[in-house]
Amino acid sequence: MANLPKTLEHEPLVDAVFEVRLSGSLPLADILPGFLLHDIGGGTTVSRLPAAEIPFPMRKEDPNLQFAPIQRVEVDDFFILIGDRNVIVSCKLPYPKWPRFRRFILETIARLGKLDLIGAIERYSVKYVNLIQAPTFQDQIRKISMDIKLGDVEVSSEHVTLQVHRREEDVVHILSVSTGAHGKIDGRSVSGVLVDIDSIRNVNFPDLKTLSIELEPGLESLRQANKEKFFACLTEETISGMGPTYE
Repeated sequence: MANLPKTLEHEPLVDAVFEVRLSGSLPLADILPGFLLHDIGGGTTVSRLPAAEIPFPMRKEDPNLQFAPIQRVEVDDFFILIGDRNVIVSCKLPYPKWPRFRRFILETIARLGKLDLIGAIERYSVKYVNLIQAPTFQDQIRKISMDIKLGDVEVSSEHVTLQVHRREEDVVHILSVSTGAHGKIDGRSVSGVLVDIDSIRNVNFPDLKTLSIELEPGLESLRQANKEKFFACLTEETISGMGPTYE
């Protein structure tokens, strides 16, 4: 799309996440929460997550647990989740909009860059999850710009779970669509079609300090690419129904 909406009156967002992953075996969850608690100061709280009950050697050997969040740091309208090899930044709803979310991401990585941690940066990513409301499978499929035919079945009113991996230069976009999803928007239980866009940039930075210096332009371009993929998944009618505002 040449002209993307700047804002939406009816925001379908249910989750927004930034993640950075490191190589090595240093248990970040044992180090970073205390540092952040001291560095950020008042109003910051730390809580243990269920994966913290699993011993580190077991987490290290299980691929499904290597990036599981272990500790959660709450700062105002944001969360910093820390695993053994990753740091995740997410925000509370309602979504505070990209400029504020971006600023908090950059501030968080800059804080972590002060530490002399061993571990090269493998990748960072931006993920947005949206729940577009519609009552039936047929209505939900009509919200999405896609045509699916499998064998002699033309999908129009069935339950659909679809995932596409699309590589564009140094970014991999994972586009996921699932009908029959349920969630909460503005405190209300709603159902519809879930549109999940996970945009991953593979990098090779030696440490968090270098990432903090180089991150800002790459983060902005990654968010823009993620946004383009999301709106390209929607029909014009769907976008119009969200109350878009353009620059």
